[in-house]
Amino acid sequence: MPRSISAKKRVRQNERQRARNRHLRSRIRSARRTFLEAVAAADLDRARTHLRECERLLHRAAGNGPLHRKTAGRVIGRLRRRLSAAEHTAGAAT
Repeated sequence: MPRSISAKKRVRQNERQRARNRHLRSRIRSARRTFLEAVAAADLDRARTHLRECERLLHRAAGNGPLHRKTAGRVIGRLRRRLSAAEHTAGAAT
């Protein structure tokens, strides 16, 4: 248990930050899942919208700490490649 006033404050700050990080990571996972579902359903307009949302959340997470900057960039790159491949497949099918 923390004894000093500063240690008690640090525990409070850590709890708040942990809650923020967990919430943001959860939103990222949800946005990513909806994006992948849209791609799987070949709904490219919806996929583009969800990709923008995903990118926004990943950039925010990279700026505020829950994710490393390069991790966010790598995930965004993979999602963009997935959308590009889906667009290419849809273009070839028509």
